[in-house]
Amino acid sequence: MPENWINLFRKAIGILDNAGIPENEWSFGGGSALSLYYNHRESFDVDIFLTDAQYLLLVTPRLSSYAEGIKDYTEMSNFVKLKMDEGEIDFILAPHLTEDWYVEKEILGRNIQVETPWEIVIKKLFYRPESLKVRDVVDTAVVLRNEWCKMLENSKILASKVEILDFRWEKIKSFYKKEAEKLIIHDASILEEAAELFDRYLQEIKTK
Repeated sequence: MPENWINLFRKAIGILDNAGIPENEWSFGGGSALSLYYNHRESFDVDIFLTDAQYLLLVTPRLSSYAEGIKDYTEMSNFVKLKMDEGEIDFILAPHLTEDWYVEKEILGRNIQVETPWEIVIKKLFYRPESLKVRDVVDTAVVLRNEWCKMLENSKILASKVEILDFRWEKIKSFYKKEAEKLIIHDASILEEAAELFDRYLQEIKTK
């Protein structure tokens, strides 16, 4: 991982430790976590997921004594976004969606609950279908390519979102190639496969 990202992750850990949030009460997810599995693209932010609303209050600069490197922040009822020189740290309140939602990995000498690839992308598709981005399509595609059966197994979770996903995907198609070229991709083949894989998966969801 790039040095800037490592520094950002250390700061995220520092905030969690300062808040006294136990390691089993949060997980590391999002695009950066997915890159640990597949190294398919660069991701510069850190996404930390919480399931207890009281912990979200402990990481906001409004109530926390931890201020190292924080340039600005945004606070909403379900997330806190911290802006740093190295990138952004998002603390997100969101229940887990799949049964086997994490594995333990050692990162920077710490045992971290890292969300599984299918948990990561199912969350993207479930919680923000109307604002789905090109990078989310690419992330979903790389998981579909490697974990098709797991994604099918969990596709029922997305049944209520498929119409929104379908509508959003039709919009994305018009600028997919242009936006995809802006991503720092380590595996160029996934860009060519992503559209077909995503289309196939949406069709599978519709049959559930």
